[in-house]
Formats: sequence, structure tokens, C-alpha cells
Amino acid sequence: MKLKKTIPIILILSVVLSCVVWIWMQHTAPEGKTAEIRISGKIVNILDLSKDTKLTIEGKNGIVLNIVVSNGKIRVLSSKCPDKICVNQGWVSYEGTAIVCLPAETVIEITGNSPPATDA
Repeated sequence: MKLKKTIPIILILSVVLSCVVWIWMQHTAPEGKTAEIRISGKIVNILDLSKDTKLTIEGKNGIVLNIVVSNGKIRVLSSKCPDKICVNQGWVSYEGTAIVCLPAETVIEITGNSPPATDA
């Protein structure tokens, strides 16, 4: 009888602990320095997250995405895709996180790489 009572408690504690670890990892991850924009797996742009930027790109299937970089973060402001998951994801800034628009076959991934060199 004791085993039947302790199994749900152990499961609940495991889920809570997993959530706490996940949240902690999100807040301790290093902030990325650049964002790589890939369409169908090919890098089409690398953005320096320290420079505020507005950019419009056309992904696959003629889907246009409006991208904004501000205060070290990036987001898809608007998209012509049907589901808007990429827009609803909001701002991202931590290394390893990504914004994905499947209909446009577009991925924006935050990297820890140094920003690309600029010509003076």
C-alpha cells in the first residue's frame, strides 16, 4: 500500500525538479553574439546582435519574414506564413535557441560566434 502512495509523489517531484533545472539552464545560458539565418539549410545572413537592425527576407514558397534585432535580441516581427509560430515565439537571445518557420524553410539560430567583421 505504501508503494502506491509514494509513486505519484515521486513522479510529481521529478517533474517539478526537471522544470526547475530547465528554467535555471535557460537563465544561465550565455547570450549569443550573432544570429545565423538559414533558408533550406544554407546560411543566407549572419546578424550582429549588438547592432539594432530591421531586415526583410524571402524564404521558400515566397514567404516573406520581417526580422528585428534590438538590445541583443532577435525576433520575427511578421510573416506571411499561415500558422505564425515564428512570430509568436517572440524575442530570443540565448546561444543555442532558434526561431523556425517551417513553411518558409527558415531557421534563425543564436550562436556564440563573434560578429562578422565589417569593412571600415
